[in-house]
Amino acid sequence: MFWKKTRQTTDTQAPLAEDKRESFRYIFKGDLRLSMDFKQKPVQLLNISAGGMAFRNEGFAQYDVDQITLLLDIPNYRGETIFSAQLRILNISDQGICRCIFENCTIEKYEMIHKYVLEMQKKDMTAKSKNQLK
Repeated sequence: MFWKKTRQTTDTQAPLAEDKRESFRYIFKGDLRLSMDFKQKPVQLLNISAGGMAFRNEGFAQYDVDQITLLLDIPNYRGETIFSAQLRILNISDQGICRCIFENCTIEKYEMIHKYVLEMQKKDMTAKSKNQLK
Protein backbone atom coordinates (compact mmCIF):
# COMPACT_ATOMS: atom_id res chain seq x y z
CA MET A 1 0.00 0.00 0.00
CA PHE A 2 1.11 3.54 -0.67
CA TRP A 3 0.57 6.49 1.59
CA LYS A 4 1.00 10.06 0.66
CA LYS A 5 3.49 11.93 2.71
CA THR A 6 2.00 14.98 4.29
CA ARG A 7 3.97 18.13 3.94
CA GLN A 8 4.32 20.48 6.82
CA THR A 9 3.66 24.08 5.99
CA THR A 10 5.99 26.64 7.41
CA ASP A 11 3.47 29.46 7.21
CA THR A 12 1.69 28.41 10.40
CA GLN A 13 4.72 27.31 12.38
CA ALA A 14 6.25 29.61 14.95
CA PRO A 15 9.77 30.84 14.15
CA LEU A 16 12.57 28.95 15.80
CA ALA A 17 14.78 30.56 18.41
CA GLU A 18 17.73 30.18 16.01
CA ASP A 19 16.00 32.53 13.57
CA LYS A 20 16.53 35.50 15.86
CA ARG A 21 18.82 38.33 14.90
CA GLU A 22 21.52 37.07 17.28
CA SER A 23 22.19 34.22 14.86
CA PHE A 24 24.03 36.65 12.60
CA ARG A 25 25.80 38.50 15.38
CA TYR A 26 28.97 37.31 17.07
CA ILE A 27 28.91 37.73 20.84
CA PHE A 28 32.37 37.85 22.35
CA LYS A 29 33.00 35.60 25.33
CA GLY A 30 35.23 36.16 28.34
CA ASP A 31 38.39 38.10 27.69
CA LEU A 32 38.48 37.20 23.98
CA ARG A 33 37.12 40.56 22.89
CA LEU A 34 38.20 42.91 20.16
CA SER A 35 39.39 46.30 21.34
CA MET A 36 39.31 49.63 19.58
CA ASP A 37 39.30 53.35 20.26
CA PHE A 38 36.07 55.32 20.01
CA LYS A 39 36.28 59.08 20.47
CA GLN A 40 39.86 58.57 21.74
CA LYS A 41 38.73 56.17 24.51
CA PRO A 42 39.55 52.46 24.51
CA VAL A 43 36.53 50.13 24.43
CA GLN A 44 36.09 46.37 24.20
CA LEU A 45 33.43 45.03 21.88
CA LEU A 46 30.57 43.02 23.34
CA ASN A 47 29.26 41.90 19.94
CA ILE A 48 29.57 42.61 16.24
CA SER A 49 27.47 42.11 13.11
CA ALA A 50 27.50 43.48 9.59
CA GLY A 51 25.12 46.19 10.77
CA GLY A 52 27.10 47.41 13.74
CA MET A 53 28.48 46.60 17.15
CA ALA A 54 27.99 47.13 20.86
CA PHE A 55 30.28 48.15 23.71
CA ARG A 56 30.01 49.55 27.23
CA ASN A 57 29.40 53.26 27.60
CA GLU A 58 32.49 55.20 28.63
CA GLY A 59 30.84 58.62 28.86
CA PHE A 60 29.56 58.75 25.29
CA ALA A 61 26.28 60.32 24.14
CA GLN A 62 23.59 59.14 21.77
CA TYR A 63 24.49 59.89 18.13
CA ASP A 64 28.21 60.30 18.85
CA VAL A 65 30.16 59.33 15.74
CA ASP A 66 33.78 58.39 15.06
CA GLN A 67 35.92 56.76 12.39
CA ILE A 68 37.02 53.36 13.73
CA THR A 69 39.53 50.77 12.59
CA LEU A 70 39.65 47.08 13.52
CA LEU A 71 42.21 44.46 12.61
CA LEU A 72 40.12 41.32 12.16
CA ASP A 73 41.80 37.94 12.44
CA ILE A 74 39.61 36.05 9.96
CA PRO A 75 40.39 32.37 9.45
CA ASN A 76 40.26 31.19 5.81
CA TYR A 77 40.19 34.74 4.45
CA ARG A 78 42.43 35.98 1.70
CA GLY A 79 43.05 39.64 1.42
CA GLU A 80 43.16 42.68 3.65
CA THR A 81 41.53 42.23 7.06
CA ILE A 82 41.64 45.82 8.24
CA PHE A 83 38.09 47.04 8.74
CA SER A 84 37.50 50.77 8.76
CA ALA A 85 34.16 52.57 8.89
CA GLN A 86 32.29 55.40 10.47
CA LEU A 87 30.49 54.25 13.63
CA ARG A 88 27.48 56.02 15.17
CA ILE A 89 25.88 55.31 18.54
CA LEU A 90 22.16 54.79 17.93
CA ASN A 91 21.17 54.36 21.53
CA ILE A 92 22.54 53.67 24.98
CA SER A 93 20.66 51.09 27.02
CA ASP A 94 19.72 51.41 30.69
CA GLN A 95 22.55 48.92 31.37
CA GLY A 96 25.07 51.29 29.76
CA ILE A 97 25.51 49.44 26.46
CA CYS A 98 26.18 51.56 23.37
CA ARG A 99 24.45 50.08 20.32
CA CYS A 100 26.05 51.36 17.15
CA ILE A 101 25.68 51.17 13.38
CA PHE A 102 28.25 51.39 10.61
CA GLU A 103 27.88 54.31 8.22
CA ASN A 104 29.47 54.93 4.82
CA CYS A 105 30.55 51.30 4.65
CA THR A 106 31.28 49.58 1.33
CA ILE A 107 29.73 46.26 0.35
CA GLU A 108 33.19 44.69 0.59
CA LYS A 109 33.50 45.85 4.21
CA TYR A 110 30.03 44.46 5.06
CA GLU A 111 31.03 41.16 3.49
CA MET A 112 34.23 41.13 5.53
CA ILE A 113 32.21 41.43 8.75
CA HIS A 114 29.81 38.68 7.55
CA LYS A 115 32.82 36.43 6.93
CA TYR A 116 34.31 37.27 10.33
CA VAL A 117 31.04 36.48 12.14
CA LEU A 118 30.63 33.21 10.24
CA GLU A 119 34.19 32.06 10.88
CA MET A 120 34.04 32.98 14.57
CA GLN A 121 30.74 31.10 14.99
CA LYS A 122 32.25 28.06 13.25
CA LYS A 123 35.30 28.28 15.50
CA ASP A 124 33.08 28.35 18.61
CA MET A 125 31.02 25.39 17.36
CA THR A 126 34.18 23.36 16.70
CA ALA A 127 35.52 24.15 20.18
CA LYS A 128 32.16 23.30 21.75
CA SER A 129 31.95 19.93 19.97
CA LYS A 130 35.55 19.09 21.01
CA ASN A 131 34.68 19.90 24.65
CA GLN A 132 31.62 17.65 24.48
CA LEU A 133 33.75 14.74 23.29
CA LYS A 134 36.00 14.98 26.35
